[in-house]
Amino acid sequence: MDFFQELLKLRGSRPHPCILTVNSENADFCPYHARGKNSYMIIGHNMCEDCYYGFWVGLSRDCVDCAFVEKSELCYECVDCIDSYGCDFCQNCINCTSSAWCYDCKSCSNCFGCVNVRQKEYHIFNERYSKEEYFEQIKTLKKHPDLVEKKLAELKLRLPHNAMQGVHNEHVIGNNIYHSKNAFYCFDVYEQEDTMYMFNASHVKDALDCCYTGQNSELNYMCHSAVTLNNSNFCNVCWFSQNLEYCEYVFNSHDCFGCVSRNHSAYEILNVPYTKEEFFKKKAGLIDQLKNDGSYGRWWWPSPYAEIKPFSSYMA
Repeated sequence: MDFFQELLKLRGSRPHPCILTVNSENADFCPYHARGKNSYMIIGHNMCEDCYYGFWVGLSRDCVDCAFVEKSELCYECVDCIDSYGCDFCQNCINCTSSAWCYDCKSCSNCFGCVNVRQKEYHIFNERYSKEEYFEQIKTLKKHPDLVEKKLAELKLRLPHNAMQGVHNEHVIGNNIYHSKNAFYCFDVYEQEDTMYMFNASHVKDALDCCYTGQNSELNYMCHSAVTLNNSNFCNVCWFSQNLEYCEYVFNSHDCFGCVSRNHSAYEILNVPYTKEEFFKKKAGLIDQLKNDGSYGRWWWPSPYAEIKPFSSYMA
């Protein structure tokens, strides 16, 4: 049996959900959404409320056009910001309040166009103003956003940048790493331990080569969109499950091999149920076969989308 050919046929015979939501309310157009409320066009987020047009927004409220924002409120066009309130056009800021056009600022309040500022308030382009002068100045500056962006870009070029964004870490390499330990080449991650080559992951342990994974996932290899997934390999969009291999869109299941679009399943191979003893025997035989031809241990899932051709090819 050609396992991957059979898996490809199985995949083609099963519907693929376009939007996945879990325990959410009024969030019909939010793919990969969990425990959220009153949100629209937010992709990949957890426990956010009244948020719109964002990517990977978690534990936040009333945020619009934001990406990689956590534990924030009333933010607009912010990227990689944590614990911030009432901020606009900010990047890599932590614990900031009522600030705008800031870059790499920490624990600041009422700062405008600042770079690398720490525990300051009423600063404009890194210069201190009185409270009255500050609000008078920004009233004028807000009318000229092009000028603000130009001055901010000049300030960013003039000042040194941190080699890595992150806090409360131990033995980590990568960028945008927070509250993690022993994380090697990880990016945009939060609360990692003993992980390597991870992207966009939170609350994960002992994992390798995974992306878009989180919520207490552990012991996974080469998994995409793994939510509360444990001891699984080469899986795509599998949530609340364990002991899976080469599975796609499998939920609330365990001990499945090469399954697609399953829920509350166990001891299945290519969506066919087996007894526990038959399952492990047949699975071991399939793995030996795949190892012999050198195909086991690699990411297999081809894109489900049609190949995008250059526009000029349609005009020929």
